[in-house]
Amino acid sequence: MEDANEDGNVNIEVEEPKSTRQVDDQQEDNEAPPPQDGKNQLESFYNQMRFKAQLANSYDVNPFVAIPYSSPINSIALSASSKWLFTGGDDGFIRKYDFFSSIDGEVQLTAAQKHSLVDSITNGGALQGYWENEIPVKRSMLTKDSYEPKLSPVFSLAIENRCLWLLSGLSNGGINMQSIRHNEGTIVHHFAGHQDTVSALKLNQAQNKFISGSWDKLINSWDLNSGKIINTFKDATGQISSLEFRPAGGVDIEAQPINEDDDMDSLFGDEEEEQQNGKQQRSTKQQRKSSSSSTVPSTTTTTTTTTHQGLDENIFMSSSIDGSINIWDLRTNQQVLRLKGTKHSPPWCVSSCWSQDGNFIYAGRRNSTVDEISLRMPLDSNNEIKVSKTLKFPQVSGAVTVVRPLPNGHHILCGSYDNIRIYDLRLYEESHKKTPFLIVPGHHGGTLSDVQFDPTYKYMISASGNRGWQGSSTETVFIYDVELQ
Repeated sequence: MEDANEDGNVNIEVEEPKSTRQVDDQQEDNEAPPPQDGKNQLESFYNQMRFKAQLANSYDVNPFVAIPYSSPINSIALSASSKWLFTGGDDGFIRKYDFFSSIDGEVQLTAAQKHSLVDSITNGGALQGYWENEIPVKRSMLTKDSYEPKLSPVFSLAIENRCLWLLSGLSNGGINMQSIRHNEGTIVHHFAGHQDTVSALKLNQAQNKFISGSWDKLINSWDLNSGKIINTFKDATGQISSLEFRPAGGVDIEAQPINEDDDMDSLFGDEEEEQQNGKQQRSTKQQRKSSSSSTVPSTTTTTTTTTHQGLDENIFMSSSIDGSINIWDLRTNQQVLRLKGTKHSPPWCVSSCWSQDGNFIYAGRRNSTVDEISLRMPLDSNNEIKVSKTLKFPQVSGAVTVVRPLPNGHHILCGSYDNIRIYDLRLYEESHKKTPFLIVPGHHGGTLSDVQFDPTYKYMISASGNRGWQGSSTETVFIYDVELQ
């Protein structure tokens, strides 16, 4: 058991990794940092594979690995070199799988496990370890009786590049930093800054900061060196459902004035709660209005923090369960653009993404559609979202809970209750003549919690779970082979 102080921080003495990141030979089964030359070669290989994926005309995606689970899966995370796959679910456990062993077929599914799956799926997941997602307890709350750890469902995960540690979101608003390589599963630090479930986590590329989103409608920016909050973004109008850094090089975004009276009613809100918080929120907004600029500092004419993957980590987007989408600037610590839900779609969004060039936003909706919003003209004359395209699917497909861009810029992956579909934007105008999407086999009949690609876009991973919101789960993680065409 780990003790915690009165601030909620866990008091644990762990051996700090050496500055050279040397690893004991006895731990060679873990993901050791490659030598500098090897790291450059690996990065060059990834860049070549990504470039090929960008030139692809289309993608053929087929499942071949299934990982049966004992509970809904809320979050998945793949390590930077694809060696380890981490999953977290409602049962309160984090599991670590050997990704390469899984795709190589070292574990085979039984006949009973394959019964309800497509014929191409024969491999299972190579489980390497698991541990509890424990809620730390303060020393003052302990009793003389035997200690029983209290577990939290794993609502979000973020993995350090070298697989030294991971971050996991808790239902009580805390965030655990857990060791992976040294004393696997040990809580190294506990971040306390939210009052409700932490639903989204995003690390920056330098691995010295991260942002977190919660059901308390707050987004915190954290400094990993000090363990403290750098800034809190308070203008979201609903529970935070996703966070995404913007691709670099996109168009400048015109900052919109924030009307203190245009807040949307929270889908799960409470009129009494709104009245209690109203004065404080209006005061904060009035202060920010007086100091806000008319445009976002340009990502093309000013110095930005850009990663090798082409991300501008100064700008990020958040989506909220009430259907609104917000764009934030970490340089000014302010909201830049608020996109309220449209009148033609239900007030709901659990997943949104940028286009590859950062000039469009795609938002999944409850009514089997995906909205495309152009950042060149995101609002109409009534200051509401101006939807440039509405990607429509059969009504029976259900809510779209995952949207992801594909690297060629022409396709958007959309995951709904019945299937995963790859929408070809080039066929949008001809959708009345041709079916503009392809169905990815494998997933069927459950809410999708996440879809991710490995760095080479050779493999895709999907998981089923409702992340604490509405929907059922197939309790399965799938791994797909991606062929470029």
